[in-house]
Amino acid sequence: MTDKKQNAKTAEKKNVGNDKLRLLAVLKIMQRTDEDHPLTKNQIMNKVVEQGIEVSNSKTIAADLATLKDAGYDIVTNYSGSFMTDGQIFQNYELKILADNIANARYLPLEESEFIIERLREMATESGDEMIAATTVMDPKMKSKDITMKYKLDTLFRCIQKKKKVKFRYKKPDGERAVPYEVSPYALSLYEEEYYLTAAFAAGKNYSNTPFSFKVSRMERVEETDEPARKIGEFDILSDGGGFADIQTYRRVMMNMWSGIQPREIMIRVEHVLADSKLVLSAERVKENGDGSLTVYIKSIVNTGLYQTLARYGDSVEILKPEEARKGYVEYLKRMLDVYEKEE
Repeated sequence: MTDKKQNAKTAEKKNVGNDKLRLLAVLKIMQRTDEDHPLTKNQIMNKVVEQGIEVSNSKTIAADLATLKDAGYDIVTNYSGSFMTDGQIFQNYELKILADNIANARYLPLEESEFIIERLREMATESGDEMIAATTVMDPKMKSKDITMKYKLDTLFRCIQKKKKVKFRYKKPDGERAVPYEVSPYALSLYEEEYYLTAAFAAGKNYSNTPFSFKVSRMERVEETDEPARKIGEFDILSDGGGFADIQTYRRVMMNMWSGIQPREIMIRVEHVLADSKLVLSAERVKENGDGSLTVYIKSIVNTGLYQTLARYGDSVEILKPEEARKGYVEYLKRMLDVYEKEE
């Protein structure tokens, strides 16, 4: 091959590569436009050139815009002849909602939150980017210090999807020791700013007849195994006869009620001020009383987890039935009061 032909072939490859880079650059530039921030062909060309990509003239940009439009991108022209996109995957307000949730997610470390929010801003238009940057606030003191959280969540989600058992070390509340577990995972649920894993022990083990809830924040060394997970259908508690129709209902009721025994129907009087509380919204049934209060019926295990949940609502709740739960709650409250009376 002569030098002339070789140079021509090299130039052709360079042009093809430049065309691809330019088209991608134009696409990214257009994704930042909106009704308030349209761009002319010359403005688009200047932004492309600023990235070190060659552009012969504005006609080249016009051809790129036409190519993007043919490919299905919503490129529109306004009354003045400027161009903008009209088909964001997420609207700016939706990206702002996502950014706020990331900013307030205590389970995510500060650096990870900042990284995710930055990626959300890249999906916004120019005005959306400015809005998210100016109005999203994070309190570093409220963020997790666990830099392994994303890896733990990724492993758990993958095990649930593949129906594989997962093993991990679970820190006790005292934080001084961790116990090794191997369980069948079924669901990850976000409840009151904590991720919980719904999982079950191997058949034949202690407490193997019902799933348990594990705090992901207390897990260490989370690893996928090759062993298949137990089938959900093995558990009576997840069937109609056991009190729960499916795993979603089980997760909702059990998230703050420790496992181990069958759920009971709990009848609770609730002051109307709590009408929009999680307790009322998650109830099986709600009945309005003549005095303005509500009677709610929930499915729950009768134990300390239930009492801790109800104690948050102070004197705005009263257990009516069953008597076992009512007496147990009274004893729980007495034990709490004893702590302060001993100090006196």
